[in-house]
Formats: sequence, C-alpha cells, structure tokens
Amino acid sequence: MRSYQWAINMEHLARLAIESALNTGVSFADIRIVNTTTTVIEITNGVSKGSIASRSKGAGIRAFIDGAWAFAQTTDLSPDAMREIGISVARLALATRSKTSERFEIEGPSFSGKSEFRPKTHFHDISFEDKVKYVKAIDDQARDYDPRIVNTHTLYGERWVELFIANSLGTSVYVENSLPRIISTPTSKDGTNRQSGFKSVSMRGGFEVFQREDSLNIGISAAEHAIRLLDSKAVEGGVFDVILDPALNGVMTHEAFGHACEADNWLAHSTVLEDKVGKIVGPEYLSITDDPTLPHLRGSFEYDWEGTKASKHSLVQEGRLEELLHSLETSSRLGMHPNGSARAQSYMDIPIPRMSNTFMEPGDWSSVELIEDTASGLLLCGVNYGYTNPSKGQFVFQADHGYLITNGELGQLVRDVSVANQILDILSKIDAVAKDIELEAGTCGKFGQTVPDTTGGPHVRIRSVPVGGV
Repeated sequence: MRSYQWAINMEHLARLAIESALNTGVSFADIRIVNTTTTVIEITNGVSKGSIASRSKGAGIRAFIDGAWAFAQTTDLSPDAMREIGISVARLALATRSKTSERFEIEGPSFSGKSEFRPKTHFHDISFEDKVKYVKAIDDQARDYDPRIVNTHTLYGERWVELFIANSLGTSVYVENSLPRIISTPTSKDGTNRQSGFKSVSMRGGFEVFQREDSLNIGISAAEHAIRLLDSKAVEGGVFDVILDPALNGVMTHEAFGHACEADNWLAHSTVLEDKVGKIVGPEYLSITDDPTLPHLRGSFEYDWEGTKASKHSLVQEGRLEELLHSLETSSRLGMHPNGSARAQSYMDIPIPRMSNTFMEPGDWSSVELIEDTASGLLLCGVNYGYTNPSKGQFVFQADHGYLITNGELGQLVRDVSVANQILDILSKIDAVAKDIELEAGTCGKFGQTVPDTTGGPHVRIRSVPVGGV
C-alpha cells in the first residue's frame, strides 16, 4: 500500500514538472524521482572501521528542444518546487538551442507499468546489530583460517531503491530494486611474499542472499584463495594459446567489447565498431548477449532509467554485430529503436547507454575438453585490473591467477599474468567455446557514474595471444 501511494504522489509531482517545462516551450521533458536507502558496514581485522546508513531522496529533470538538452536536480519535492524546476530547466534548454550543432527530435514509444520487488527478507526486518554480527563472523572466518592470513577486510552493502519515471511521450513507470552485497578481501603473507584473495556475492534480493551457503562461507573461500596464491609463480611473457575462465572471459567481453557497443560511442565516433553493424566481427560460433530481463541478477531491471521497457539485446549473433545499447537520444539520432539500456547512478546523474548482464553465450565444448585439447598454453582465471580504449579497441587485463598447460594437463599455479590485444583481433582468434557458463556480480563505471552489473560466460580458448609476465 505504501509503494502504491508513493507512486501516485510522485506521478502528480512529475506531471507538474513536465507540464511546466512543455508550457515554457520545449518539445520534450522527462523526470526521475528516486528514494534510496543504503547501509554500508566495514570491518578490518575484526574491528569496525565505519558504518553508514543513509537515505537519499530527490528528482532529476531534463528538458529538450532542437538538439539542446538541459538538466536540473532538486531535493525539494513540493508541488511549487516541481513547477519551478520545470520552468527553469526548460528556459535553460531554450537558451542553448542556438548553440547545438545537430538538430533532431526525441522519439520513442511510451510505457506504463508498476514493478514492485518483494524480497524474501527485507533489509528493514533485520536489526543493524544482526547485520554487524554477520559481517564480523565473515571477517573472523578469514582471519582464523590460517596464521599466514595477516590482514582481513570485509565489506557489507545493501541498497533499496524506489524509482518513478515519467516523460512527455506519455511514459509513467514505477520500479523497485533491492541489492545486497558482501565482499571479503584477506591478505596472506609468507616471508616477503604477499597475496590477496577476493570473493564477492551479490544479486537482486533481500537479506536472504546473505543466508546462502556461498555468502555464509565467503570469508573461508577468500582466505583459502589467498593462501593458495602463496604457492604461485610469476610467469614469463610470450605468445600463448590461452583459455579464459568465465570470470576473465566475462570481464573481457564487458570491458573490451560491451562498452564499444554503447551507442553514445557512435555519436562521439569513439568506437572501433562504428562501421561494423551488420558485419562479421568474430567466428560463427560466437554470440554475445546483454540481458537485463534475467531474474535475480545484480544487473537486472524491468525498465531503464528513461522508462523504456527492458529487453534482451543480442549484441553479436553467430559472429555478426547485430545490436547496440541505446538511450532515447542515441536511438533517435541513429534512427534505431530504443531498447531500454539508459541507466544513471542516481537522480543527480543523466541516463546514458549502459550494459546490464553481459556475457558470451555457451558453445559445444566442455572445459575439460578444452584443456585436454591444448598441447601447451595457459588457463587464466579471474581479474585483478584492466584497461580498455573503445575508440581503438585496445585492452589490457591482468588475471588474478592461472595455470600452465602442458600436454593437455594443468600444471604450475602462476600469477602476474596480463593479456593485451585489440578486441577485433582477439575475437577472430577464438577457436573453441565451452558449454559451461558462470556469471559474477560487479559494478561498472563510466563517465563518473557507477551502476550494478553482471559479467561472465563460458570457458573460451584463444590462439596465439600476447601474454605479459615478468
């Protein structure tokens, strides 16, 4: 009942702002009214380092005419404030219209809907003391796992979001989202050798996500990995046949390819894929998907932050680049259909094309067959960091760890392994895709905004890849 009444109230306020903007003379206006509650608990070496409980409520409104945008934000959600902000943002758009280099109109369908999210256990049903107790238990797990664990850091986060979106096309949408996350990052030490483990669990849901087995034992899992890495060896650089595990494959697919499919890069002429729509970019057994409609995943949603209904995006289908990720502006300017890919970090940010749950589709091989079929090479797992340049298609990623492959068998555990290449070149070298698939929750940054996402895919083999080492 509360969410229903909130949506009714916000729809009234939204219409006041939009009508005021249109009456001032612009051709399009939209608004996002957001109510967010967040809790963060951080424990290091068994000691609380900070806890934050916050609430953010406000509205962001845009006005548009003849290619000119204006944007304003407010925390005053009174009717008078909505009228005033609608008028002021429209006046700003009208004042800048003469300076636009390209004239166009915002076009697209309208949507109406209400998507409530009902977790099994809402965050507000669990006391703050019980949340701290859970985080402390995870931190203790990691610290007590082995005397060589010399540092532990555990981070708990929860976010509940109510979002109302409306625009002058007729869209009126109310959505809710609930995102928990637990992260464990212990450090191991043996002499001068120091290694770090990292494990994270997150998905759409409530506190019940923290009662899953992987969440309840994440401290042990992270510490075990940190200890195992003490036996790893640095690898020498060279050219190798490499098998990427689902985590590293997912990050490569997301960072090096997915960002290049975000359609604002087409408008800025800053993507290596600019002239590739409808053309072959990889082997026929390669397909890449971005799908915000998948249930329970961290990057899932029913409507994007412009109120466009979410849909599955087949970025690459059987080796051919088929689809881009659009906002209302990019679809209008490029003459394509909006597909629900505009996202913003908060009401204080402008929606831009973003990925959601992005992954390579599975193939026909088993991961065991891939290894047995590789005479010599590397199995690379996880990721420490990465760099990409969508305009040139260049990327560099350092794997968390890996294994030497000799005569089809896994050997020495290795570390400090980086992969550098150009995305179109690396896609052409994929010769085998496994049928397993794993997805990992994360957070994606772009233009100073972060949004929740999921990456992953199957194991994949790539021939003759330049690999950096010591």
